Amino acid sequence: MTDVIHSKAYRLIEPGKFKETIIEHKVKEGEVVVQPILASICHADLRYYTGKRRKEALNQKLPMALFHEGIGEVVISKDEFIQVGQKVAIVPSIPGYRLEQKKKEDCCESCRRNVADNYCKTGVFLGSGYDGIGQEFLVLPSENVVPIPEKLKDEIAVLAELCSVSLHALNHLKEEDFHKGKIAVFGDGPVGYLTAAMLYHYFHIPKSQLLVFGAVEEKLNQFDFATVHLVNDFPFLEAKGVTVAIECTGGKFSESAINQAIDLLEPEGKLILMGVTEQCVPINTRDVLEKGLQLYGSSRSSSEDFKILMQAFLNEDYQKTLSKLIPEKSIAIRNAEDLKKAMDEAAEHKGWKKTYLSFSWN
Repeated sequence: MTDVIHSKAYRLIEPGKFKETIIEHKVKEGEVVVQPILASICHADLRYYTGKRRKEALNQKLPMALFHEGIGEVVISKDEFIQVGQKVAIVPSIPGYRLEQKKKEDCCESCRRNVADNYCKTGVFLGSGYDGIGQEFLVLPSENVVPIPEKLKDEIAVLAELCSVSLHALNHLKEEDFHKGKIAVFGDGPVGYLTAAMLYHYFHIPKSQLLVFGAVEEKLNQFDFATVHLVNDFPFLEAKGVTVAIECTGGKFSESAINQAIDLLEPEGKLILMGVTEQCVPINTRDVLEKGLQLYGSSRSSSEDFKILMQAFLNEDYQKTLSKLIPEKSIAIRNAEDLKKAMDEAAEHKGWKKTYLSFSWN
């Protein structure tokens, strides 16, 4: 049986402008309805809001409700394993076969080859051409919500999406790759911090073997579990022993970070690319070839990554490390004007900590 639910949504209709509107959702068997509680602003949300995406992308994807990092409470469940009242982490990547409720092998070419769900060619992603968490009721396949353990605080759980992207990227490595040599992370922002924190707490890479490169000394000082270096002062061509590098910079710094990683890596080393940029990035392919380097691109994540993290987050030392990114307070969102003020503030003052939005739907 299919039900209908009406959701108040704060849709971005053009850069800098939200409009409160009502979206009609159908709720089918095997789906759940989630009311968002807490969301975190991502750089991708700010690129839409400030108009820094390519014009054709804005024209194609707007209007839409933003945000893909968030948690909520289940208010309707059509899955016997998901209970009403449960707090859940929201998995924003929805493969086409779940949307259309068919078998994975009957979906797209990628699904027939059994690639990860986040690379499904007919899938959607919340807050990227598909209405995201900035609405009163989200209708999702039950596989796209992961119950949050009762002991886990909301402020930690909401970091699951960002951390899941790091976990998915690091899963490109084999077990022996974590122990062949040193591992280097490029980027002193939240993505770099969470990736390095995962390497230390989840994959148990010791401080002596974990290097982090950044451009801002104040940010690098937060990485007390890693060996840190300023990129402008480091002799990349002379250093030895780095067999894995992860690029987490994105934007205009991607080019320098990728090429510094190529200089740094030992022959047959591995380079994982996570940073998002709107521009083509020139890289030193000669040394990629001469060293026999392997490059991996990684984007987004899947439900399985979230399930692993809900248990990993219960580690108190891991929580202490993650808490450095948590703001002192979240911003209350009661209407579209509140949301505009929050986005303006986040765009104008891009701090190191995350910006949390606490939704009130009454």
